[in-house]
Amino acid sequence: MGVTGCREMTFELTNLLHQAEVRTALRELMASGASIEAQIDALARFAAPGTTSSVLEEFKELPRLTASMILQAWQFADEANKPFQIVSVVPAEPLDFARHKRVRITVDSES
Repeated sequence: MGVTGCREMTFELTNLLHQAEVRTALRELMASGASIEAQIDALARFAAPGTTSSVLEEFKELPRLTASMILQAWQFADEANKPFQIVSVVPAEPLDFARHKRVRITVDSES
């Protein structure tokens, strides 16, 4: 990721996903079967001025599967009234991840 960096993007996305109007918009989009691109566009519309394009560009750099998994994990947490946070962690082998355009996603869940 290059425009803002992973940590900034994940911080901004976590904050966005806590906003009531964002949660409502995403719930509606997901229920209607909207594409991941439409969901990302909705997130970008709610981002603070100056960060909209950065968040959109960074999130769009992720593989579609990864972006979908993040938003599905959020959806499950939201439906269960559980906290949700996206955290970026530098992999043990960052060059290998970069060369292969690899992204690791881990979901921790608590009952």
